[in-house]
Amino acid sequence: MNRSTKDTLRKTLLTVSSLIAISAVFGIYIYLIKESYSAFQQVGAELFVSDQWYPVWDPPEFGMRAMIINSLMVTLLGSLIVVPFSYLIAIYLHGYAKPREKEMIRRIFEYLAGVPSVVIAFVLLAFVSPLFAQVGIYSPQNLLLALVGLFFLTIPICTTLILESLDSVPKQVEEASAALGAIEFRTYTRVTSKAALPGIMNAIVLTANRIVGETIVVLLLGGGAAMIPQKLTDPMKTLTAAIASEMPETAKGSLHYSSLFAAGLVLILFSTLFEVVSIAILRRNKR
Repeated sequence: MNRSTKDTLRKTLLTVSSLIAISAVFGIYIYLIKESYSAFQQVGAELFVSDQWYPVWDPPEFGMRAMIINSLMVTLLGSLIVVPFSYLIAIYLHGYAKPREKEMIRRIFEYLAGVPSVVIAFVLLAFVSPLFAQVGIYSPQNLLLALVGLFFLTIPICTTLILESLDSVPKQVEEASAALGAIEFRTYTRVTSKAALPGIMNAIVLTANRIVGETIVVLLLGGGAAMIPQKLTDPMKTLTAAIASEMPETAKGSLHYSSLFAAGLVLILFSTLFEVVSIAILRRNKR
């Protein structure tokens, strides 16, 4: 097989793979829209303007506004906690840690990234949750506990991605900054970080997507109450928790079933929105 044939074969395989991936994504959207159509038709605006989620009542109510807000709240708060910590750890490992120390910490983070989310949730549920009751907090499972679980779940991958982005910046860029008199910390935070911005933005988006799509942690630690928490120690319920806890017991084709697919459609729209915002920020930065 000559080189031209090999190149043609590679291009064909890449094209076919890309088309399959794109078709799969569009297929997911189409399927979610199809299955949730009944809920949009019969429930209508109540899905988004009501906080009353009582699918087994007679008559049932399917207001998911509180769960939508909770999903966004958890994503925002979780990202605001995880990303700065991850960034500072990555800066330390990139510029200040010794090679052996850096490699050891990197390996620890890679190991932690592989720990199943159910294990993290179980440990917090068994050892941390009872402490809330001892200090007079009425709900041992709440927003705060869920955020702690999400912190331990996402900080390894966020730190690793940011560190890889910083390490990919050519050393000449940092040396030029140092030659102009910039101190190390200013070089890492202003020059290196700006050069690594695409990778850092990708880490932030992946972290936000990981949080908004997380199920087990918020299901076990959030408290399961379809209400908007007024403080960190209040229970709450996200869209993913509702889908995971209710879908197995829902009759296929029912209005409840369709409403849960509507919740899934909202989640995938959130993920798409995060990606679009990330791309827009990167394009603006390139200008």
